Amino acid sequence: MNRKIAVINQKGGVGKTTTTANLGYMMARKGYKVTLIDLDPQSSLTVSLGVDWQEAEGIEDILLHDVDLETVAVQCQTNLRLVPSGNNLAQMEHLTSNSSDVAKKLRNLLDHMQDDYVFIDCPPSSGFLIVSALYATKEVLIPIAADYLTLHGLSHLMGTLISFEERLGHVIKKWFVVTRYHPRRRLSNEVKDKLIEYFPGKILKTSIRESSSLAEAPGQGMTVYEYKKSSNGSYDYQNLAEDLCLERTL
Repeated sequence: MNRKIAVINQKGGVGKTTTTANLGYMMARKGYKVTLIDLDPQSSLTVSLGVDWQEAEGIEDILLHDVDLETVAVQCQTNLRLVPSGNNLAQMEHLTSNSSDVAKKLRNLLDHMQDDYVFIDCPPSSGFLIVSALYATKEVLIPIAADYLTLHGLSHLMGTLISFEERLGHVIKKWFVVTRYHPRRRLSNEVKDKLIEYFPGKILKTSIRESSSLAEAPGQGMTVYEYKKSSNGSYDYQNLAEDLCLERTL
């Protein structure tokens, strides 16, 4: 098994970083070798895992200055390491001269990684960084919050993905996960049903319920399992990890 997955959504607040951190952690607990890459200049993933992004070297040091991966990667837990965002990642969004070389470097980096899973936390944009991530991977995981505004923006995201596929010359396998889900709310279930209708066989079986523990854990530099093992968020991400492994969908 050697899967590289970009976690994307152009809309913020849908649980993209939360999903990257917790899904990666749960995969590591299952015994898989996992690397998380923080490709978002906001450094949310780095901070969520308790790493000081201002002190750490980051992904841009690998891509721009040929720093070795093993020098940059931070071991977070058994089987789980993080490539932080670093200090100057935002500058890469404005590259013009060697942008294609940098995208190829990211792809080459991933091609040589032997991890079972690599998850890339992408910025909420359609700029150079996300293009590079899509160029380097063949799978995307798209968190969709269970509200109509997120659903409304999905058509734009899918159009962008189709455009990227045409430009990059390869088909990207797409998975969706419903986040911020309230099982008893009619709206949540209507949004979920619409997604299943639009993307049958692509919606991962487990929906991530809204919970205070998921919101609180990053402030402690922890995953939800470390923060509150017996919480809905912990149970849901354990199940989601199994869904992704076995490709269990609705």
